[in-house]
Amino acid sequence: MRQTHIRATPSSRMLCAMALALSLLLGGCRSEPADAPIAFLAQRDGLWQAWWIERAGAQPKALSKTSEDVIRLSWYPNGRELLLNLQDGRLVKVNVANGLTTKLDFPVAGVADAVISPDGRRIAYSVSMVDSGDRNDLWTYDLATRERRKLTTMPGLQHDPVWSPDGKAIYFLSAGGPQAHDLWRLDLATGSTEQLTVNALYHFDPAVRSDGLIAYSGNEDGDYDLWTLKPGKPPQRLTRDPALDARPSWSPDGRTLVFESTRDGGTHQLWRIDPEGGQATRLTNLPGGARMPVWAPTGMRR
Repeated sequence: MRQTHIRATPSSRMLCAMALALSLLLGGCRSEPADAPIAFLAQRDGLWQAWWIERAGAQPKALSKTSEDVIRLSWYPNGRELLLNLQDGRLVKVNVANGLTTKLDFPVAGVADAVISPDGRRIAYSVSMVDSGDRNDLWTYDLATRERRKLTTMPGLQHDPVWSPDGKAIYFLSAGGPQAHDLWRLDLATGSTEQLTVNALYHFDPAVRSDGLIAYSGNEDGDYDLWTLKPGKPPQRLTRDPALDARPSWSPDGRTLVFESTRDGGTHQLWRIDPEGGQATRLTNLPGGARMPVWAPTGMRR
């Protein structure tokens, strides 16, 4: 796809500032969604591996070839590398340009849900307590100082941490009861937590936009659809389909969501949708399915 480059004249800088406010962007003008890659999980030689779509309309390409299933992936801020969490708890980094994979020297064994911070300095993760298979706590690890910080000491399962775009908070899931799975927010400066959903239902897969709007998958109406939530306001339903809709991820400009769904065939495939309205469109049609899409924070920097 040919890219158009706009010269940064004074008037274009003014337009960029206006677009920043109107489009809820942080840190300057960013690439359009079509210019930012999407990473996801798909089958390769019988294992779930990291794949990517370099830009809208491009063919999916396999990236990793590890000895264990990849269970979680996240983008480094440079848009060139991915952090992969393997089934056995190891962490590796893969370069999307050449597929080169390197193992991370991590001080904890058996971690899950590992995700890199927006500045690339810290990793948030969950780890099971030795006294219970149904209890996980959340931690962060600073790659520069090697400092570990425990974030939660709560009953039940705390997992699936998600960084806020500014890196100041972590959103996570808490299963404190037998029939509830709720969304929480933790302020990293103060350590205070806030429960965002409170009911006997299941909520999963939070994704946070720069203005604080949360997209997630919930079964509030009996099957899993996508919802959006602005803290302090009622949740709004985004999709309505009897199939599973899950794992939303925001585009860099916050105008589009990519997600996984079992609609149209039963296998998990990637779809995209405009949260302001419109029909979902399919992105992949891989025989073994496609799961857990993650939109890069910006266009790929070569």
